[in-house]
Amino acid sequence: MIFSTHRNSIISGALISVAIAAIQPVFAQINASVKPAIQTNYNQINAAFVRKDIQGATALFTPDYVSIDSEGKKQNLAEFREHYDNLFKRFNIKLTSNKATIKNIDVSAGGIDVAIDQKTEGTIAGFNKLVINQTSRDSWLKTPQGWRLKQSKILTSQTTFNGQTFKG
Repeated sequence: MIFSTHRNSIISGALISVAIAAIQPVFAQINASVKPAIQTNYNQINAAFVRKDIQGATALFTPDYVSIDSEGKKQNLAEFREHYDNLFKRFNIKLTSNKATIKNIDVSAGGIDVAIDQKTEGTIAGFNKLVINQTSRDSWLKTPQGWRLKQSKILTSQTTFNGQTFKG
């Protein structure tokens, strides 16, 4: 028996709706179980940055980690470590707080994508107040050692020195 195209469309649409309804609770359950683990990882990374421990801050990164700034410039893991090590030494930066707030988690077959707001506060040379507000989209992979950060893409970034917006 041959069904009409219209009827096939209706049946296909109904089957897709049923599949989506069945999958949504699974994704919600995954998000609920993954979010605390990822937040713990961000807390660990951020605490290490406050201690100026670049190796510790990147211990949860994959060996092929890539950082992408808001202009599309990429840094591999070694370049990322060198960049932050130089920043801390060259400008005598002391961080007082560094916090990531998870805004959204999207589950995919390859891992998860996490949207975050990041706020970093500290001083430069002991008295100049530094505040950095960023939004980013991070890709995490599940490995035998746990969740590892594979890529960070900075979407927006604003830096202020002593309350004045820094452009540069």
